[in-house]
Amino acid sequence: MNKMIKPGMMKYCVVANIKSDSYCDKNGFIRYGTKVFPAGRKIYLSRRLWKNGVVAMGLNRYKSRYDTDTVPLDLVENIRVTRTFKPSILIKMGFCDEYIDMWWSHRAEDFKRAQEYAEMLNCIKNGDITAFDRYFDEVMVNYC
Repeated sequence: MNKMIKPGMMKYCVVANIKSDSYCDKNGFIRYGTKVFPAGRKIYLSRRLWKNGVVAMGLNRYKSRYDTDTVPLDLVENIRVTRTFKPSILIKMGFCDEYIDMWWSHRAEDFKRAQEYAEMLNCIKNGDITAFDRYFDEVMVNYC
């Protein structure tokens, strides 16, 4: 890592985009994006993964602020690892209303863990059922 980057100035993040395609909901209405995030919006994915989706942070559809919401994995595309330097994102991640371990840090081992998580999310998205079980076992070993 660059010696000019100090702790707290940068974090590794797993990011994705909300699908730009439209879809029909169960009532037959055409939808673009989710209730909180519009189509094409960049979101930051956390380590909180549920059977029906992943907890994500992104710029709200209606208000110019960052919100946290659960997003179904089938509405997410282009999952990748990147770095963020945005102070507003770093502050929101630092003072998260959930557990402090739901985001990664600036260290090299965090980059490796974020890469593994992004690969695992892509496996789950592609239909690999055992990837979620591996994730659950890892969480139970590391955090419980």
